[in-house]
Amino acid sequence: MNLYDKYFFCTLLTIIITRTFVYLFNRPSPTIKGFRTHHWMFGLLLSIILFCISSFYVNIYLLSISMGIFLDEIGFIIVRGKTHEDNYSPKSFMILMFFILLLFIFRKNIVNFYL
Repeated sequence: MNLYDKYFFCTLLTIIITRTFVYLFNRPSPTIKGFRTHHWMFGLLLSIILFCISSFYVNIYLLSISMGIFLDEIGFIIVRGKTHEDNYSPKSFMILMFFILLLFIFRKNIVNFYL
């Protein structure tokens, strides 16, 4: 298996694990000084940091995990969800499937850009 397929598989596995964990353990996300955080924020932040330091440190598995954590809530973000049910709505799920398809199509480009 080549590196970009490993990247896709690890990202997909992260999405599946995250979706399962959030569904089974439905807890409100932490609120910091009135601002409610979500796990997609941490995934996006880690992805940005990894892209910024990629000339010094390259770890494709960390990138795939951070992207998976971010993509897990991409439908929730786009539909401007407010509740747990919004995150698991058919519309949110279809948006997630669309982005997984895009990830599969562009996996080689993403890995090559990161390297």
